[in-house]
Amino acid sequence: MPYASIRQALPVVAPFMVLLAVLTWYVRDNGFFWDSILLASKYGQWYYQTRFSTLFVPEALAGYPPLFGMYLAAGWLLLGKTVPVSHFLMLPFLVGIVWQVYLLAKRYLPSNWVVLGMLLVFLDPTLLAQSAQVAPDLVLLFLYLLCLNALLQQRPVLLSVALVFMALHTPRSQILLVAVFCTQALLVWRSPHRFSWPQIGKMVGPYLPAGLVLLGWLLLHYQHFGWVGYSRSSDWGAYAGLVSPTGFLRNLGLIAWRLLDYGRVALWLTAGWLVWQGRRGLSPATRELLLLLLVPLLTLGAVLVWFANPIGHRYWLVVYVLLGLLTAHLLLHVGSQPLRLTVYAFLLTSLVSGHFWLYPQKVAKGWDATLAHLPYFSLRHQMMDYLDHRQIPWQQVGSDFPNLAAPADTDLTQDRRQFAPKDLAAQSYIFYSNVFNGFTDQELEALEKDWVVLHELKQGQVVIRLYQKKLQPPLQEKR
Repeated sequence: MPYASIRQALPVVAPFMVLLAVLTWYVRDNGFFWDSILLASKYGQWYYQTRFSTLFVPEALAGYPPLFGMYLAAGWLLLGKTVPVSHFLMLPFLVGIVWQVYLLAKRYLPSNWVVLGMLLVFLDPTLLAQSAQVAPDLVLLFLYLLCLNALLQQRPVLLSVALVFMALHTPRSQILLVAVFCTQALLVWRSPHRFSWPQIGKMVGPYLPAGLVLLGWLLLHYQHFGWVGYSRSSDWGAYAGLVSPTGFLRNLGLIAWRLLDYGRVALWLTAGWLVWQGRRGLSPATRELLLLLLVPLLTLGAVLVWFANPIGHRYWLVVYVLLGLLTAHLLLHVGSQPLRLTVYAFLLTSLVSGHFWLYPQKVAKGWDATLAHLPYFSLRHQMMDYLDHRQIPWQQVGSDFPNLAAPADTDLTQDRRQFAPKDLAAQSYIFYSNVFNGFTDQELEALEKDWVVLHELKQGQVVIRLYQKKLQPPLQEKR
């Protein structure tokens, strides 16, 4: 890109880059969280410890391509294996996401509306929450946006490179390879020239390297483990089966909930209403943005809806970004400027409010999808210090995901002690937090009825409690 264009872009992109850099600095000591414990910490540590001597992780961890774990391991070898280094290794992707969003915003918004449009994107609660974690979904988002811009700018070499990285990143990035291809096919179909054989050959070319790399990886994985995707003997096997008709309908509801959750409902309603109002005369740019949004939404939905695997908020980051841009684009069609700015302010408020949406105790919440989870890390350490101070052995304490991993995996320490999976019938103590979604209604009722709170910590929306069975004389707090 010419120097003049970069200089023109800096006043726009710099505040967002600084915002994400400050957020990274603020959370630099927060350990690995949710699925990043496996996909970032455990994968990265395996390649770090083996010095890349083997392509495959142990079978108990296997199922994911190696790219993200290898990236972290390489970063640790260069800069040191610490949690802060892990967070700062995400900064290149965060900066890249800002730049890719800027390129899209510049294409669909006038210059005086680009910053406002980008603000609708980067205030999304789930994007901010993932930006505060060592999260492979950030890499996926960057790569997908890079593919979109390469398509729109007709840069086949850049597209081909991005697709190869997507093929080696995560199963969902592999699914989204199909979304990129469908997006390009529909863009070509909408063009005046439609399809021709030379055009089809030219379009398919950039996908061949990614297809070969993906096929090679799957063949090697099958040759090594005897399976691809998941092992039926693993914990994931329980989630990989096809759902019943009732489960199918439930998944449809879950997908809708994830898309509307944490303040995004206001964006969907606004965008839907404005599209309906202008349905008879949608501009080519509006139709193109709708296409960019709907293809990944329908592609992911068409795959995820059939399986029992829990559907997370972070799965839809690409959709959230494009929803923000589409909503900003559609707001330009509101004739009254005071009304337009009023609606815009309402949308920003709705997104900010998403961090404060707290569901009842018995309803699972996407804690990795808003910044409400941030107090968890310090509270967890305080509770672990309390256990050590009271000399309560960890093996007597039951807990739940994501608190079952050792500090060696969550905080990159040398401490390999672990809490046991909760068993209220056999254990004397339970380490509970409302961040844990795995406690059943019956278990929560039993904790209230048959256990006493030995120690409680609260900050923001996060609560952590240490329960002790009533059958034993409870230890008294030291005053």
